Amino acid sequence: MKRLIVNADDFGLTDGVSAGIVEAIRGGIVTGTTAMVAVPGAGPRLARWAPAIPGRIGLHLQLTGGRPCRAAGDVPSLLDIEGRFPRSRKEMGRPDAAEVGLEWRAQLARLRQWGMEPTHLDSHHHVHHLRPAFAAFAALAKAEGLPARPGPLPVAHGLRAAGVPHPDCLDTSWYGGGLSVDGLLQAVSDAFVRLGGSGTVELMCHPGHADAALAAVSSYVGERERELALLCADGLAERLAAQGVQLISYAELGQAHAP
Repeated sequence: MKRLIVNADDFGLTDGVSAGIVEAIRGGIVTGTTAMVAVPGAGPRLARWAPAIPGRIGLHLQLTGGRPCRAAGDVPSLLDIEGRFPRSRKEMGRPDAAEVGLEWRAQLARLRQWGMEPTHLDSHHHVHHLRPAFAAFAALAKAEGLPARPGPLPVAHGLRAAGVPHPDCLDTSWYGGGLSVDGLLQAVSDAFVRLGGSGTVELMCHPGHADAALAAVSSYVGERERELALLCADGLAERLAAQGVQLISYAELGQAHAP
């Protein structure tokens, strides 16, 4: 069986991004999203847009972009001199694993405080792939009984060893320039070939409407509009079905692994 999760990152980043993700879920092939809770204005934005997609929202854990949910004095190794998360992985220092755990539990608590129970976990800029962060990521997923995004083989093996449900493969190739429907279908087909013809693939995507706020915080702007249009293209779901691909959500993946 070929099962495909299509996850839209960055829910809550801006109103345009959030609106686009809702559109891609309700009118396209996107099956879920992950919410950012540590960016300015996330609370009101999520309150506006989350009710449109119940049961489709996971947590996009952050160590880059925005401000911590814990007090700055609790997580000094995660912050720059202004008390913020660095903008990118390249600017990160040496995060302390215990501090990562404290901060990510606080981000989960904030999501729940805002009325959302996450379907799964992943991370902004794939910071959970970093060695100091992975242990906290796997521990949080296991403790909460949540599926989680994999990545390179060591990450997938680590999640498996911890007993954390996860897709068999994460595909991040459908990104950047040259976006097309045919390219998406080829990326999905290639991912299943790597799995031997069956399994569960997650395709990462970043749809959204390019508003003024987005250009101030992200270098990936116009491409989000292109992704949104393609993910909502007429006939795309049918073309995936013709390849024998079943679209599922992370919530369904979690249910399949429930005791």
